[in-house]
Amino acid sequence: MEAPDHGTVLSWSVDGTSAPVVMGPRTRARYWHNVKAAAGCVRLRVAPGLGHALLGRPVRDIADRAVPLSEFDLDFEVLMRDAGPAPDRRVGLLRQATALFGAGSGAQPEQVQKAARRLHVSERHLRGLFTDAVGMPPRLYTQIARVRVVLDNPGMPLPDVAMLAGYYDQSHMTAEFRRLMGAPPAAFRAGRWPALESCTG
Repeated sequence: MEAPDHGTVLSWSVDGTSAPVVMGPRTRARYWHNVKAAAGCVRLRVAPGLGHALLGRPVRDIADRAVPLSEFDLDFEVLMRDAGPAPDRRVGLLRQATALFGAGSGAQPEQVQKAARRLHVSERHLRGLFTDAVGMPPRLYTQIARVRVVLDNPGMPLPDVAMLAGYYDQSHMTAEFRRLMGAPPAAFRAGRWPALESCTG
């Protein structure tokens, strides 16, 4: 199972048998069977908001896709040596925005309009910058953040985890979790998952 994830992942084989691949953020869960673990495969997860600066291309273009690194204007050896993108003035703004749109403290995540005022930018600018850099709009980012709180607390009673994640109530959590994970929380915890897909890549 691959859960929804805000991050961008760079994957490559240590022995060079497969070319480096960039995997964009996942907006829906995927359930696989016949998956063989890749021996000697390294994955580097790029934090939400840093993918655009690293790749020089809007991350929204690769959401839910795996793209060969060769499609980007990057040198893999230089990228690994430098270990990240050059500092970008937008990075600070994006870090603040991802914190405001996150979940897990029990409080409601910030609305885009309020976040834009707090960050002293227009709502349109914040939405565009965030979507380019993170690969998804703020609302979907918040939904995935809440779902991941549920996934990270498998033993917590559902009413309590709904409160922790910042849902309005348990029914709100159930509907959102079902939309992103393909099953409601109780069924997911019981192992009643959607039909498995074959992993051919």
